[in-house]
Amino acid sequence: MYFPYLYARQSELLAIRDLRGNYALRDVLLPIIEPVNRDGSRLIRTLNEFGEAGDNLIVVTNPHQHEFHAGVGDAWIGPVDGAIVAHPSLIPGLLCTHLTTAQEVRTFLAHYRDRDVALLYMNARFTDAAVQQLAAQPHIRFHVNLQERMSAAQRAFLPRNKVVDVRDDFQLKARNSDYEGIEFFTDRHLNFQNTAVGFGDYTILGATFQAGGGQPAAVAIHATFKDRGAVWVEHFVSDDIERDVGTVGQKFLQAAGKLVVRANEAPRSFGRDQVLRDYQADVAGQHFPGLPKNKERQIYHHLALMHQVLTGAL
Repeated sequence: MYFPYLYARQSELLAIRDLRGNYALRDVLLPIIEPVNRDGSRLIRTLNEFGEAGDNLIVVTNPHQHEFHAGVGDAWIGPVDGAIVAHPSLIPGLLCTHLTTAQEVRTFLAHYRDRDVALLYMNARFTDAAVQQLAAQPHIRFHVNLQERMSAAQRAFLPRNKVVDVRDDFQLKARNSDYEGIEFFTDRHLNFQNTAVGFGDYTILGATFQAGGGQPAAVAIHATFKDRGAVWVEHFVSDDIERDVGTVGQKFLQAAGKLVVRANEAPRSFGRDQVLRDYQADVAGQHFPGLPKNKERQIYHHLALMHQVLTGAL
């Protein structure tokens, strides 16, 4: 199974909601969501849509980045917990960092004692004995090893049929204009079953959370594709890369035009998902859908491609 790790921003939530409507996700793709924004309206809608469809989704109940830096609070966790309680397919997750105590884990497990849960490990400072005890808990459905920030010795305590390894497979650059050409992304879909029940990545956004900024000097589109069994990413960057040269819409069409040419040349590599058709329509109509929609499409395409790779459609 494939476990994409997302930060519950609008583009990410829209992408996985559209994906769920177009692909059968069960036993193939299971999103992990670590929210970063306190406005939970879109998150709750996403949780309810997945829950009503009986599709699994892991939601971190103790987020700590961006707007949650100072803590979660009852006003946010209340509606999230309500959605979890209402839908058995939703899986509450606890992010275990160097600050997480054994008592916090016990409290979390007790609160969700009658349902599947997930523990996510990121520099957790647990004893070997504590990890062995957690490995024996039957209702911990997934142990998620984030960015290999768990020792090999402690990971070995965990049951193979519950371990998920999530890595950052995207090479983040400082500026859009720094991207060029083709880079290797992953081949873990070929062999993850040897050591784990699933694998994951941070899509084409990378693991480092970025709050966003102003208008970019260059527009980039990162599109994954399959070649010789592995997954690669090609970067399509606008010709205009200076802030005072051209409009953002023009730069988008420059990058999108390059993607459309490549995707049409290699449909068995890039696939034929909906967003590739959307890019083609934009180029044909010289239409700029906005930068948020561009980001949403890149996420959707990557998730759709991984789904097609795992199911043999590509």
